[in-house]
Amino acid sequence: MSGVVAHAQLLDLGFSGAAVQRAVSAGRLHRLHLGVFAVGHTALRREGRWLAAVLACGPGAVLSHHSAGALWDLRASNRALVDVAAPRHRTSPAGIVLHRAVRLAPAEITRVSGIPVTTASRTLADLAAVLRPRDLERTLERAETLRLLDVPSVIASVRHRRGAVRVRQILAGWEPTRTKSELEVALLALVRRSPLPAPEVNATVEAFEVDLLWRDVRVVAEADSLQFHLTRAAMERDRRRDAVLTRAGYRVLRFTDRQVRTRPGEVTNALAAAIASSQGR
Repeated sequence: MSGVVAHAQLLDLGFSGAAVQRAVSAGRLHRLHLGVFAVGHTALRREGRWLAAVLACGPGAVLSHHSAGALWDLRASNRALVDVAAPRHRTSPAGIVLHRAVRLAPAEITRVSGIPVTTASRTLADLAAVLRPRDLERTLERAETLRLLDVPSVIASVRHRRGAVRVRQILAGWEPTRTKSELEVALLALVRRSPLPAPEVNATVEAFEVDLLWRDVRVVAEADSLQFHLTRAAMERDRRRDAVLTRAGYRVLRFTDRQVRTRPGEVTNALAAAIASSQGR
C-alpha cells in the first residue's frame, strides 16, 4: 500500500541481489535511500516517504516527533524533513532528522497505517521538548479531541526529559472534556447561580435549537463541547448557524468547557455585557 520496500525485505521474498539490481536498472525499483526503494514510481504519498525514512534507519527505528504528530493527526506538518527515532548511533540519511540512541520501551512503539511510530503519549512527550508552550497546549487539546490523551501515560513518558515541567503545568488541572449535554447543564447551572436573568433552555430560533436564549434582548449562549464542535463539518455548521442568527438580530456567544470550568466569571461577565448592551439598543 505504501509503495516502498527495503532491500532486506526483497531478499526475504526470494529476490537475489542481482535480481534487485536488474529491477533498479529496468526502472521497476527506484532508490529512495540506501537499501530502500519505491516500487514502480516515485510519486509517493507522505506515508510512503515516512515509511521509507523509517526503513532507511535500520531495525528498531520508528517515526517520531513532528512526523509522528502528523501521522497521529495531532498537528499539521509541512516539513520536508522526516523525524525518526533509532536505538543506535549512525549517520543520518539525507532528508531525515535522526534522533539517535533514543530509548523506547516496547509499550511506547506501535504501528499506524503500517508505519512503526511512537505511541500518541510518547509522541506528545517528544513534542513537549520542541514546541512552544501555546503550540503544545493546542496539540494536547487536539489529542483530547481525538481521544488520544492519556494524561498519566504522557506524564510517565515525559518524566526526566526536556519539556517535563511544561507538560505537568499544562496538565495539572486537566479534566476530561464534558459531553455537550453535560456542558449545557454546567453552563445553565453557572447562569442560574449568577445575577443574570433566567434564560429559555433549548429554545428554537430561526429554525435552530439553541442552548440558552434571552429572547427579549436577542442574546444566545452556546456550549461548545470539543466532542461536537471541532470537526470541520461541525465548525462549518456552527458558522452558518451563527450567520443566520446574526442576520436575524441575535448576538451569539460560545463558551468552551474550560471557560465554564476554570473561568466562570469571564463567562457571566460576557453574558452580562451582551445583555446590557442589547437592552440599551
